Amino acid sequence: MQTIFTLNKLSMDFYTKYPTTQYAEIEYKPSRPYVVMVVNIDGNKFALPLRTNIRHNYCYKFKNTGRDTQSSTGIDFTKAVIVNEEKYIGAPTTIDNKEYVELMNKFYFVIKKFRNYLNGYVDYRRNGGDEFTARKYQFTTLQYFERELGIY
Repeated sequence: MQTIFTLNKLSMDFYTKYPTTQYAEIEYKPSRPYVVMVVNIDGNKFALPLRTNIRHNYCYKFKNTGRDTQSSTGIDFTKAVIVNEEKYIGAPTTIDNKEYVELMNKFYFVIKKFRNYLNGYVDYRRNGGDEFTARKYQFTTLQYFERELGIY
């Protein structure tokens, strides 16, 4: 069976290359490493972070979870990073079983939704946009990977 994604943490090599002092929008908490879904899209390897307490709609929010939480858990597209070098991908990890089953069942929907966000960002950076569009992408980590995205 072909692997369509993996669940990992980001490596210390990644955080050394992209320190938060220079890349403020990249999520980093040494005491709580982020779980990311690693997936290949259009020649780039993206790490999409799974987060709790997502307060915007540029994500996929899980409908089912076994975790005791009142907040929205899901995959945050605004904090996606590109990890084309294997050394940036850390240890494999697991997630809540209900979330994993949902992710397996909704994988293609999640990727379609992320592609829409990604393509919207590329279009915005190439062609500009209105104030709403500027706010939508104001805090995205994609800004650090414009070369890989072919924007310039």
